[in-house]
Amino acid sequence: MPVFPISLNDIFIGDIFGFVLALPLSLFMAFWLSAVKKRAAIVVGAFLGALIAFVGILVWADSLPGANGNGGATFFGSLFFCWAAALVGGIITDLLVARITSRDYRRSIAHE
Repeated sequence: MPVFPISLNDIFIGDIFGFVLALPLSLFMAFWLSAVKKRAAIVVGAFLGALIAFVGILVWADSLPGANGNGGATFFGSLFFCWAAALVGGIITDLLVARITSRDYRRSIAHE
C-alpha cells in the first residue's frame, strides 16, 4: 500500500491547476469585498474554502469509474468551484468576524 495515496494523473493535474488559478482572483475578491478591520482573517477563510473545494473535487473526480472523468473537465470544474467556494468562505468568515467584533461597527451618537 503506498504512503501517498494520490496518483499524479490527469484529474489531479487538472484539479491543482484549477485551484492555483482560482486563488489569486478569489482571495483578492474576498479581501476587496470585506467590511471588517481584520482582513487577513477573511483571506484565510477564503483560502480554507478553496482548499476544501479542491479536496472535495479531487476525492469526487478520482472516484469516477473508468473514462468518465478527464483532466480538462476537472480543470474547469475546479477553477469555477474553487473560486466560488473561496468567496463563500470569505463571506462567511466576514460575517463571523463582524459578529464577534460588533462593537467596532456600532454607531455612536455624541451627546452635547
